[in-house]
Amino acid sequence: MKKKTALLWYLLLLLPTSLSVLLGACNPQPEEPIKIGLSINLSGSGGEAGEHIRNGALLAVDEINVQGGIHGRPLMLLVRDDENTDEGILKADTSLLAEKVIAIIGHSYSSNTVKAYPLVTSQDTLLITAYTGVTKLSGKDDLFFRTCVDCKLYGVKTAAQLKSKGITSVSVLMDMKNADFVEDYVEQLQKNYQGTVTMVQIKSKENIENIDWQQLASEMLAPNPEAVLLLTESSMTAVAAQKLRELKFNGPLIASIWAQSPELLRIGGPAVEGLFLASFVNPENQRPEYLRFSKELNEKFHKTATARADRAYEMVKIIADALKRSKTIDSQSLKIALLQGEYESILGPVKFDNYGDVVRPVYEVIVRDGRFVNGGEIK
Repeated sequence: MKKKTALLWYLLLLLPTSLSVLLGACNPQPEEPIKIGLSINLSGSGGEAGEHIRNGALLAVDEINVQGGIHGRPLMLLVRDDENTDEGILKADTSLLAEKVIAIIGHSYSSNTVKAYPLVTSQDTLLITAYTGVTKLSGKDDLFFRTCVDCKLYGVKTAAQLKSKGITSVSVLMDMKNADFVEDYVEQLQKNYQGTVTMVQIKSKENIENIDWQQLASEMLAPNPEAVLLLTESSMTAVAAQKLRELKFNGPLIASIWAQSPELLRIGGPAVEGLFLASFVNPENQRPEYLRFSKELNEKFHKTATARADRAYEMVKIIADALKRSKTIDSQSLKIALLQGEYESILGPVKFDNYGDVVRPVYEVIVRDGRFVNGGEIK
């Protein structure tokens, strides 16, 4: 009898442990998320463009997690506003590094990416962007990747556009708030263009509300250029185009991918009709996956797809693909996987070279009837 009683007490003592094991099996703890950071400008001048980037990235993360995440682990996007200032960049990236993100997507300006590069990559964290074309970051065996073409290719293609149109002189408006990009762009253009280039500089970051547009437009037109190249963001490009047209300049207006945004069309109106630029983002993309993405973006955020949203979505999808093939979840393994992969993205095929750079088709994008159209690949 005593033995039976002792056995009964023993079984009763085991019961809570057994129940907890069974309950744990029925309700497993969620897997720890894999964190990636997004560090971009979401406030002030250029903040609207940052929202497009954020929306594209969030949509990609949502889709990846609905499909099971990365080997059962959810992908978590941590968003930080770099405020487009040196202090903001440091604060945003330091915060993300403290969260142990495996990669940081950033930044929305080339100059900001250049400032962030030494901090992020020195912390054994991958830095990836679709918005930084500066050649000073090309050809390095490091933890920097980009899905956009660099300024060297932009210089070649813009020179080809000018030559094909018989343009022998051009004035360039350079917004020095993104100095690394605009200076590199002009340098690469001059290496490939035999015509006359006149440079006019402005720093909109400091005095956007006090710009003397009449004086600025007059400076651009003083040497009687056959064309004007506007290396400015979309809203500034639109206003500059209006002022130039008001001064009766009827020559070709040229921009960069920096201005390939709905704001250019909305603000510029008739003044930007005929404007053209070189871009790797096809505005008439008819890929089924792209059309699906565009529809879902509009349904989720009530925003039309833009070149910035497209590129953010593509980046996150590429990162997720590489993570699924990584031997371990760390930046070095992610680097190896990224270099080994070939990606069929919503924007077309992507393959990194040994240094994390890409070469992609570059198109002539033209503003026609109030929308962006594809004028064909620039040869």
